[in-house]
Amino acid sequence: MSEPIDFRAMHEEIYGDWSYSAEVAIDPAKTALVIVDMQPSFIDANVGTAKAYARSLKCGLDYFANRVKDLVIPCTQQLLAYFREKGMLVVFIVTWSETDDLSDMPRYQQQSIRKREQAAGQQVYRKWNEGMNVCDEIAPREHELVIPKRTGSAFTSSTLPMVLQNAGIETVVLTGVNTNGCVFETTVVGKNMGYDFILVNDTTACFDPRLQEEAEMWMARHFAWVRSTDETIELLDQAHQS
Repeated sequence: MSEPIDFRAMHEEIYGDWSYSAEVAIDPAKTALVIVDMQPSFIDANVGTAKAYARSLKCGLDYFANRVKDLVIPCTQQLLAYFREKGMLVVFIVTWSETDDLSDMPRYQQQSIRKREQAAGQQVYRKWNEGMNVCDEIAPREHELVIPKRTGSAFTSSTLPMVLQNAGIETVVLTGVNTNGCVFETTVVGKNMGYDFILVNDTTACFDPRLQEEAEMWMARHFAWVRSTDETIELLDQAHQS
């Protein structure tokens, strides 16, 4: 594998000093944890869509699978415990189709899913397929929201905007997979709708470390504070004490 690209240095050379210009004023009462697509079908190489990717990706799925198992899930558990202890809003986002012919999804999604089905040798992405619920390690509690979406961004094809608006949420602490896919799209659209974001980088994953670095860089430059789990909890603790 070639050496990772230093995206930060490259963008500083083009744009100037590294900074994210917008300050995120954190009010715990107006902050929610949103967990995107942490479903076995998307993170377990033996199941569904992830199995299709494992068979078709040139880079393989080892880096991604190990990052999810060793970093993303434990850190997400830590964040979940904090939000639950503080009584703050937790929302799980899942992606699935509720039709056999995928007619409830946009054409680009239909085409991508059918390619994945050819690679997996089985139907994937439907609500009733194996591995479509949130993974057991971070399973939602009975009172916590699980919201399905149909596109990459949770803000364009789910009830998430209504839920956040009704709850008076202004800041979203965002986690999940893939960092450069649904997590990125959710951030971009949500930012343009007026929400502030904290991307918790050790609770997200891409198929390759270079993609992870690039996604974090681009979001940090334009759309979100990028912080670790420990840093995020420290920010929230400071906000609770102020």
